[in-house]
Amino acid sequence: MKRQLPSKRSGFTQSVLIDGQKIHIRTGEYEDGSLGEIFISMHKEGAGMRAIMSCFSQAVSIGLQHGVPLEKFVKMFVFTRFEPQGHVEGHPKIEYATSVIDLVFRILGIEYLGMEELARMEDSEKHGHHKTSTEINQDEYVASPSDEPVPNATSIPPASDAQAAQLMGDAPMCSECGHITVRSGTCYKCLSCGSTTGCS
Repeated sequence: MKRQLPSKRSGFTQSVLIDGQKIHIRTGEYEDGSLGEIFISMHKEGAGMRAIMSCFSQAVSIGLQHGVPLEKFVKMFVFTRFEPQGHVEGHPKIEYATSVIDLVFRILGIEYLGMEELARMEDSEKHGHHKTSTEINQDEYVASPSDEPVPNATSIPPASDAQAAQLMGDAPMCSECGHITVRSGTCYKCLSCGSTTGCS
């Protein structure tokens, strides 16, 4: 059931730069201070990107209003990687972000959930040594009686699997570990765990 936001609500507006690109983040809160809606705007991006950010903001807001915990969104979207990414200006705790979405949900995690561990992870991010959202769920998620853990069934495949997937679009997924397989003679072999579809 949808939880209705008050007609007059509190929140905050945060203006930040990521790799020189200005982002505006605005939030709306319930009477108890919990998050109920977000707005993300990027004025210098094209109309397509602005529309995507608007739709994404609405989707997350609807989820929040229907009871999806903010923590699930945070752990799903931190470390999402796409341009613009890089040095962050305008936030006292975050100096580097891997994308706009990463930046937004790290800010929300810090401000609303007290997840200070999201604040300073710059060195590992710059060198590409970062956890996937699935690894964060496995390492840090603590379930409460009224909440279920985020499903861990999916993960971001390593670069080698992604490249193989482009080359072997019809290859089946490995039945052992779930990664992409590549043709090996008349069969398929998994690049991750080494298992085959039945041939040597």
